[in-house]
Amino acid sequence: MTFACVIMRRGGDARRLADADTLIAALDPYGVADRAAAWHGDGALLVQTQRWNTIESQREGVPAICAATGRVLIGAWRIDNRDALLATLPRASREPIDDAQLILAAHRHWGDACAERIEGDFAFAIYDPARHTLFCARDALGVKPCFVHCSDDLLVVAGTAATFPALRGFDTAPSREWLARYLIGESADPATSAYRHVRKLPPAHRLTIGREGAAEPTRFFAFADTAPPASKRDRAYVNAYRDAFHRAVEARLRSAYPIGVENSGGLDSATIIGHASRVLPGGGADLAGFSLCHMEREASPILDLAMHCGLRDNYVLTRPDYQPSDAQYARAIRVLGHPPEHSLVNLYQPFFERCRSAGIRTLLSGFGGDEIVTAQAEFVPRELVYRRQWRNLVDVLPGNLPMRIARAANQVVGSVRGSVDGKLQGATARFADSLLRREVIEEYGLRGFVAAKADAFRGARTLGEHLLTKPAFATLMTGRLEGCTLMAASYGVDYRWPMLDRALIERFLATPSIDKRHRQWGRFLHRRACEGTIPDAILWKPDKNLGGFPHLSRDRRQTTVDPGHLAPALLELIDEDTLARQQQQLQRAIVDAALWKASAAERHNLRGLHMLDLWLSGDDS
Repeated sequence: MTFACVIMRRGGDARRLADADTLIAALDPYGVADRAAAWHGDGALLVQTQRWNTIESQREGVPAICAATGRVLIGAWRIDNRDALLATLPRASREPIDDAQLILAAHRHWGDACAERIEGDFAFAIYDPARHTLFCARDALGVKPCFVHCSDDLLVVAGTAATFPALRGFDTAPSREWLARYLIGESADPATSAYRHVRKLPPAHRLTIGREGAAEPTRFFAFADTAPPASKRDRAYVNAYRDAFHRAVEARLRSAYPIGVENSGGLDSATIIGHASRVLPGGGADLAGFSLCHMEREASPILDLAMHCGLRDNYVLTRPDYQPSDAQYARAIRVLGHPPEHSLVNLYQPFFERCRSAGIRTLLSGFGGDEIVTAQAEFVPRELVYRRQWRNLVDVLPGNLPMRIARAANQVVGSVRGSVDGKLQGATARFADSLLRREVIEEYGLRGFVAAKADAFRGARTLGEHLLTKPAFATLMTGRLEGCTLMAASYGVDYRWPMLDRALIERFLATPSIDKRHRQWGRFLHRRACEGTIPDAILWKPDKNLGGFPHLSRDRRQTTVDPGHLAPALLELIDEDTLARQQQQLQRAIVDAALWKASAAERHNLRGLHMLDLWLSGDDS
């Protein structure tokens, strides 16, 4: 499901900008919604598309209207704490109600503070016709997208940026800075969008906008490192984490339709499958597995897990299309409103198509674990140095006792700055291969932008601080979450990420670091919590190395970019001599397999430039 609302802040007919059918077509371009409708009032047009998933969703109003207040709700949501909300609300609101009415009841009872009480993935807007105000809120991780334009006269809030080109007379000029960042792979951002006049409501923020005046989003939640210092591991923390993990998985199994799950054979997806297959009525037979098997040693753990957990159906994509077609790019642009910021948005399209043909409306993914709850926790020794826990430092490091003592000494005399500067050099090296003009890099401070992300590491003193400030968690998830959520939805699939459950992350952050890594074992807390549910060969696999990508060098092709036909906005950004040189280098790599692996930068640059040109030229039909 997704949504859009157009509000004339100073009065007037919102239908001057778009009629309901036009907005519905932008929200649901491939016609997968079970229901779509609009609400129109004085100066406001609200549109909702809905894809049924739970039994309750089939009863929801579209848009939903509060009988007591007349407020109108649109959005995309999955509520995980229904029972807790119902138990807390006034008795009159406790009778069985659908999720939409539950959100309206929560807002009626707690006002804007309802956002922090709702657990799940959501982005919604509640319009109050009596006061001509709009309240918006977005979930803590930013799983469900929410785009906002607010000027003196106009307010637009939507679940996809594809809404804005559908508005008559709206200035859809691209953000020049976004274009530049896209060409170096740094465009994904929780607050800014591809359009100059459109922003995002950041994750864990809410916003109330009235008839007049500016309004800034307010943060209603922030993750924090609450782990107490400890010198001994405590099994109680493992048990508490296990309970939180089980709740995170079970909450995402709530569906009246078949459920799919990504099966990479890795720890994150395996443990999700392991628990889901234990609690579903039909066990593993109630799950359909989806596997991207393109690494040399990937097949064995995928099939071992499927057999262990009883998955009867396991769709395996053995040779993915690393170079998507223009038709795939066009679909992504039509759904997202701009080129995708993560490669899996296109790469996983066969999964989404298979889900649609099999009637699967929910797809679980293990993505997000590496970022926080199943991180390798390499920072633990450094934290122990800061805490001066020398005995624990020696104990946590790998090897025999003399080796651990030597490694502990290296940790003590080592410098955090040294390790971070190495990463920074790798991050800034990309500018040597960039298509961007040097003056563009300087204009937007892109070197400083990358460096600032590395600076966050230098200030971290604990594992929790280190993980929360890593770009992988703070910003880089945005492109994959938003892009995959919307692309899957265009096939009628609700993407769900148990590893990004807010309560699970809080439980992890409340666990002492000593429980999170031991000797050569990273991901130590999660491994112990999931003992007995999946094969030990997967649970205790020492690293993620599954070999190379044998098909990558066989699929040697690339669309040529003609600078004579590039969109003017791109010509202002790129160095044409560099473009010509890189195209020549890539052509040589296409015919010489020995050069192909070294051509990754050129392939990334030209693919990104081609996608931007498709978007800006309007050739995305």
